[in-house]
Amino acid sequence: MKHTGLIDLEKVTEAAFQKEYNTLRPLLEAEARVQQQLLRLDAQVKQTRQDSTSAEGYRVTGTDVLWNGWEASTRRQLNMELARLRAQKLSAMQALRTAFGRKQAVRNLLVAREESLKRAQNRKMHTY
Repeated sequence: MKHTGLIDLEKVTEAAFQKEYNTLRPLLEAEARVQQQLLRLDAQVKQTRQDSTSAEGYRVTGTDVLWNGWEASTRRQLNMELARLRAQKLSAMQALRTAFGRKQAVRNLLVAREESLKRAQNRKMHTY
């Protein structure tokens, strides 16, 4: 393959790698947001448990049952969203690994080609 063909191929593989990376990045950000929401929910649960021991009306009115139902529902939704995002992330990471491997392979071909040209030039110089 000609040197210019390898350079063009390197540009294409770099673009493919960047595309896959740009696909993965929003998934990572969304995963971090959901994890942060779960942490906030955990903090709210902890705070509510501390506060509920001192508030008599909390149990009498049934608010504790409503709160526990809301907390369980919210936790279930967040965990389902997290699982969905992680499945998408795994798929995107596999595509990114493939694109990275192709990019590295082309880069290695370019380096090998350059080294081969240097050796050929050195042999030419030493022959004369």
